[in-house]
Amino acid sequence: MASQPPIPGRRYDLTAALDDRVRALCAAPPRQGDLAHPIHAYLGALAAMPAPIGDFSRNLGLAFDAGPVLGECRLSFPSRLRVGQAYDATVEVLDLTRKPSRRFGQADHLALAITLSDQAGPASVLQFRMITPVVADD
Repeated sequence: MASQPPIPGRRYDLTAALDDRVRALCAAPPRQGDLAHPIHAYLGALAAMPAPIGDFSRNLGLAFDAGPVLGECRLSFPSRLRVGQAYDATVEVLDLTRKPSRRFGQADHLALAITLSDQAGPASVLQFRMITPVVADD
């Protein structure tokens, strides 16, 4: 499957309280100014997808319930994520390919890019590849 047009997602409100909770959970140092912890690029991207990742995957015909694995994950920051900002997500299906797998027999490889943007433009991009076993129909 070739790349498709971006799919609009939901809004991710990056509040100071949310950033403080994330920092407390991972024992991160206190926030400096309004710069959010960079893990919000991952958390916000998944939270702001148009549907939960399981439903999104099932809608693409993947056997999500068979147990996907994360094959690759990359975060990039065209700008900085800041508390007190709302970010709109867009999801791009970069590739969906079925390949032979030593572990699963056959596996679907889904590559996604999820961008969080504010009025100034893209702030973060999560790119990941998820590998899902192909389940034979009964």
